[in-house]
Amino acid sequence: MAIVKRPPESVNRWLSLEKPVGELLDGYRKFPDCAPDYVANFALGKTLARDPEYRKRKAAKNGPEPVEGTAKRSR
Repeated sequence: MAIVKRPPESVNRWLSLEKPVGELLDGYRKFPDCAPDYVANFALGKTLARDPEYRKRKAAKNGPEPVEGTAKRSR
């Protein structure tokens, strides 16, 4: 098994950011010294995944998501 995993597939999206948000992104990306795309992807992923209203809506459509460490074991 390879130690290095294949990176996730990327999809190009063109977004317009409000000026203060764009400046925040440009400034923040210097902190961990990485690309603005990476910072935006990471921040959006974390923020959107934690949105409680979205999680409720998603659970209502797809059924509840399993919580880590609480999976039922079959005998």
